[in-house]
Amino acid sequence: MRLHSTKCRYRRAPRTTALMKIILIIVLANQILTMAFALLASQHHPDIAPGLTILFSFGLCALLSMWIRSDAKHAWIDACDGGFLSSEDVRSGRTVWIRADCPRRWLVILHIELAGGFATSAAETERAMQTGRDD
Repeated sequence: MRLHSTKCRYRRAPRTTALMKIILIIVLANQILTMAFALLASQHHPDIAPGLTILFSFGLCALLSMWIRSDAKHAWIDACDGGFLSSEDVRSGRTVWIRADCPRRWLVILHIELAGGFATSAAETERAMQTGRDD
């Protein structure tokens, strides 16, 4: 009995994908930096309140979130100015083509996904055609 492969037509919403990427980065960086802060703080001030470490963790999450979004927006502006994009307009559900040599490509993709669009490149399209996928 031969099983036929089926193509998945479901695409996760781009905003959800972008937010999951941001959350993953923030959680990883926050854990490492908060652990370092707690270790250094306890070595130099053994009587430090645990609430200060929690406050540091929450503040760090907020700062990292703003920083990543700001970096993504600035990467988008630089990519627009540098001519690395097919369109400077991102609307919900629209695909934006990005040249493969874009210097901060992953941040540009993150900005596009946060705006609700889809990002792709010619290399990804060629690869999909060769493997028989049609995303």
